[in-house]
Amino acid sequence: MFESRLKMLLGVLGAALCIIVVRLFEIQIVRGAHYTQQARQSLNLRPQPLPFVRGGILDREGRLLVSDEPSWNLNLDYDVLAASVEDEPFAINRVLKRWADRFGNADDPPALEREFLDDVEGMWLDVETFFSNFGQVVSSSDLRQRSRQTWERIQRVRRAVSNRRGFDTTIAEERVSHAIVEGLTAEQQIAAREWFSMFPWLHIVPSTKRTFCEDAAPFAHLLGRLSRVDAQAVKEDVNADDPFAKYLANERKGVSGIEWLAEQELRGRRGQIHRTQLGGLVDDVIEAEHGKNVALTIDASLQRRLYAILGDTVDRVPESSGGAIVVMQVQSREVLSLVSYPAYDPAKFSILYNELRDDTVRLPLRFRAVANRYAPGSTIKPLACLAGLVGHQISLETREDCTGYLFEDYRDRWRCWEIGGQGVRMAHGAVNMTQALTGSCNIFMYRLGEQVGVNSLCSVFDMVGAGRSSGIGLREESWGINPTPSWLLSHKGTPANRGHARLFAIGQGELSMTPIQVANLMATYASGRYRPATLLPDADPTPVWRLPGSDAEWNAIRRGIYGVVNDPDGTAYKYARLDDSEYVLCGKTGSATAYRWPTAYRISYTDDKGDENTTLIRAGARGPAIARFERQFPLATFDPAKVEVAEKWPVAPLSEGQHFSHAWFGGYLQERSANDMPNWQAEPEIAFAVLVEFGGSGGRVSGPVAREVSKVLADYLRHKRLDGASVTSTEP
Repeated sequence: MFESRLKMLLGVLGAALCIIVVRLFEIQIVRGAHYTQQARQSLNLRPQPLPFVRGGILDREGRLLVSDEPSWNLNLDYDVLAASVEDEPFAINRVLKRWADRFGNADDPPALEREFLDDVEGMWLDVETFFSNFGQVVSSSDLRQRSRQTWERIQRVRRAVSNRRGFDTTIAEERVSHAIVEGLTAEQQIAAREWFSMFPWLHIVPSTKRTFCEDAAPFAHLLGRLSRVDAQAVKEDVNADDPFAKYLANERKGVSGIEWLAEQELRGRRGQIHRTQLGGLVDDVIEAEHGKNVALTIDASLQRRLYAILGDTVDRVPESSGGAIVVMQVQSREVLSLVSYPAYDPAKFSILYNELRDDTVRLPLRFRAVANRYAPGSTIKPLACLAGLVGHQISLETREDCTGYLFEDYRDRWRCWEIGGQGVRMAHGAVNMTQALTGSCNIFMYRLGEQVGVNSLCSVFDMVGAGRSSGIGLREESWGINPTPSWLLSHKGTPANRGHARLFAIGQGELSMTPIQVANLMATYASGRYRPATLLPDADPTPVWRLPGSDAEWNAIRRGIYGVVNDPDGTAYKYARLDDSEYVLCGKTGSATAYRWPTAYRISYTDDKGDENTTLIRAGARGPAIARFERQFPLATFDPAKVEVAEKWPVAPLSEGQHFSHAWFGGYLQERSANDMPNWQAEPEIAFAVLVEFGGSGGRVSGPVAREVSKVLADYLRHKRLDGASVTSTEP
């Protein structure tokens, strides 16, 4: 009996052993490769993105204006970052589980949490100390604030992605580290690796930083800025379905200037590397595709020289807040210079931002050359004359008598321009169209406007791009206003009348243009053709159309423009006449009515303790002032209707009956002939516009600037000719 039981037991054991042997054979021999692969995969790290280098921006001569250069970032794991700013216990518990081996007191959750928070507090102070050793101010409070902003931004992106997919989801940005300090040098990153080795959630990550050329302030507005990707960018991302090109919350994108305009060319594609924990590669490395360089039509040396000329003038005129200069080729309308003054050092934007934002007088953040619209003043008068000629309301023989006043019985309105601030009005006598342009006669233009009418004037304004994009495509651009009868009715609630027509004929009233539009207007006067402007030379050629008018009519207009600067009766003869052996300056002055603007608002409020207070908020408009007040005083109560303007610029108002003016000068260089007169057979190569805010007289203030600009442009043309290159594009 015992023997049979023993045999049975041995049989069972033998069968079990056979099963084990067979199973081991299957695991190690038959399916060995499969299980080996699974074991390797269990050791794989998460695929890591390889960053791309953003393309550079160059001028027309290939000079680098901004580029990506190698740098390093100090990154913090997202779960630690989130736990340090979130109030939810879940976030801290998630971190404690991950880093359980680092902390003791596993059986005492409150003690565990205190130890973690103490470690994070020590980390912030350590980062502050580290950078102070390199002479940099990186405060722990700023680090916490940046971390909170990063967390809030990623949460907004998460909501945007979840809304797009239709369900709540974890996004890639929640599984990676994020920069808390950027732009470490090679020396700093080496020291940081050792300094922060006690914090396993801190990492030194290779990156790039935008590096600007020397003396970059003249290009600050033009080049533009980069900013963190936000929820809106993710929502509108055209590459959302491409895992290597879509925006991630820890990346930057162009938000203004060329950085925004050429975003798709400048931005590259991320690569990817997938490693095991032992450092081996799982798959082939997917190399990053770097962004392309973008060349502009701008000439860097010209931009710097004109920025300096404009700055000297603005700084000398006590009430001037800033200005702009735009230069473009007549034939191609390529923009050679796009100057806005004042500007700032783009490399220090984040440091200077509060100061720049609070400067509500000089407004250094405004891209005046394209973003600010002004009444064009008398620069529009040649175009008004063209409207009268092609509509047959006037002819080359038409003469009007200017006594200084349109209505002798109402001398407080509809007057010609004032002579030197003396309170005396210019009386031109009987003048034809050419003489009226040379002397900038308002009375001639008032009568012309009455005859032509608003509709016909605005039709001609439309031919030169008024009320439309200039063509350069910048995000900051304003289109100006072409106040057609329908526009006046819908925006002002009034039908067009004779008064509107008079004002529009002298470039006042609701009509407004930007400096780049006025520069293009001058190129149109020089050539008789209009085409949109361009900043990118490899873009498709812009369309061209010829304005109406006979050769004789255009010649009469151009002789009037020539006389402005070169005839003793011209408004700019004393200020802008160019002494050059090869070129004469033709141009048009303009004084555009300007109004004081708000620079600060006074807000009375009740604080959270019930006390009554008043504060001054620096802002240029009521809405931004209220928004900024609410950010600074979130617990205060106030009446938005009682928010009042506290300060304006210019500070002192003028006496009754007087007004401020912006000073315009628009012109072009005409080749000089052998008899010292303009060679009207040669088409000018360069046109430009100068604007000085609150400069007053276009002739007296912008005229000297135009003369200096013309000297620079004449030298520029000679230099190009000596180099064997034409400044004029060969495009049709």
